[in-house]
Amino acid sequence: LPSLPTSGGSLGFQGSVGVGFADFKTQTPPTDFRLDRGTYFAASLERGFNVLHLYLTFGLNYMTAEGEANYDYSNLSSSTSYSLNDVPFKASMYEATLGLKLKLIDNYWFRPYIEGGGVGSYNQVAYGTKISTLSSTGTDYKAKDIIMGSGYYGEGGVEIAFNEKFGIRLAAREAVMQTKKLE
Repeated sequence: LPSLPTSGGSLGFQGSVGVGFADFKTQTPPTDFRLDRGTYFAASLERGFNVLHLYLTFGLNYMTAEGEANYDYSNLSSSTSYSLNDVPFKASMYEATLGLKLKLIDNYWFRPYIEGGGVGSYNQVAYGTKISTLSSTGTDYKAKDIIMGSGYYGEGGVEIAFNEKFGIRLAAREAVMQTKKLE
């Protein structure tokens, strides 16, 4: 994840914006849901504790990806069940993160670091046009689904400063998220 760190001036905050790609791995059920490689946008702030090279981090992230799912939904009010295989969809995922970063070397132009923390997410899945074939069964199927999620992440990377106000950050992040089952 390349990004551009910026200096925070008198408040002691540093910020960064970045873009990258995201690969997804579905834990359960792995055969009913598939996500392609997605695009990842991130913005973050950090503030140092002035102790042990530790920083408090806060981030807002947006990911988008496309995929296919096996659709299985039962409407409780009408008792109608809908089922359809290999329905294309577009997923939009909004995340907020809070974590701790340890810079192994601080106050130098080359700063390797590790970071970990918690993630909260709002995920929206919008099904493609194939979902409209369910209208022969009824009209109260879901064309969109909203899923809330939570989890944790770990990140490792390096910040390279070209001057006090500009640099790059290269990082890799692994996040583990838990959500309800997609309908």
